[in-house]
Amino acid sequence: MDVKTLYNFIAVVDHGSFAGAAEALGISISGISVQMRNLEQNIGVLLFDRSRRPPVLTSEGYAFALRARDVIVAWEQLSESLKRPANRGVLKIGAVHTAVAGLLPAALLRLRQTVPELSIRLTTGLTHDLEAAVRGGRVDVAIVTEPDTLPADARFQMFCEERLVVIAHESASGSTFRELLEQNPYVRFSRHARVANLVEAKLDQCEIEVDSHMEVDSLEGVISLVATGLGVSVVPERLGSRTFPPTVNVHQLGTTPAVRRLGLLSLVGNARQRFSDQLFEALSQVASSSAARPG
Repeated sequence: MDVKTLYNFIAVVDHGSFAGAAEALGISISGISVQMRNLEQNIGVLLFDRSRRPPVLTSEGYAFALRARDVIVAWEQLSESLKRPANRGVLKIGAVHTAVAGLLPAALLRLRQTVPELSIRLTTGLTHDLEAAVRGGRVDVAIVTEPDTLPADARFQMFCEERLVVIAHESASGSTFRELLEQNPYVRFSRHARVANLVEAKLDQCEIEVDSHMEVDSLEGVISLVATGLGVSVVPERLGSRTFPPTVNVHQLGTTPAVRRLGLLSLVGNARQRFSDQLFEALSQVASSSAARPG
């Protein structure tokens, strides 16, 4: 085993496939495959599960990738002339729709400035779908609402809190948050979304009963319906995108507002953890600047 083989192994890890690494390195897929098999034989560890297409890292492969990066860092520190680009790769991100419409674009812009050679693959969905995508290896990291319980092999890094607010058309009946919710049709956020559970819990706490005939699976859909006068709703007040349509008024939900916590969900030992950490730093910076901005 030599350092070049470790570089090529990390290229496979960062690009997510033998084909992606081969293209980036300018060698054949079969050449990469042979190198990886030779590496496995040399160290006596099965690094890839080849029963899946494309092959994915085994748990031993994840652990080896972490050690391999340490070896490469130590090697590069011997001489500046030995350094190779370390930020090439692919980060597969999952994100709830509200994050895509809020903090994520500005965070990705910061990430591009930090690691311009990193490619992003973005998937959107509800929190429970994205959790399954993380566990199945379809995404490396997901921006989700804080899980109720966290498995031992996963970690959640919170980067912001967003308060839940009542939104109502300017013509809606009532002046207080309670009157607005009780005197107008209610546009319900999809029950499959975790934030919906937070909303329902807060309504129960406030002993408010709503009359709902509409259920929508996206925040933008809810806001659009409210903006046209079809009802009122409770939604997260997104950092990074605080502007509601001019026909929509915003009210605090109760004396002590409920909040939803957004963060990054990933598996412990994620082979692309360094990219995930850079994304977390970018999201944290955008969240801090948005929270400090007058709203």
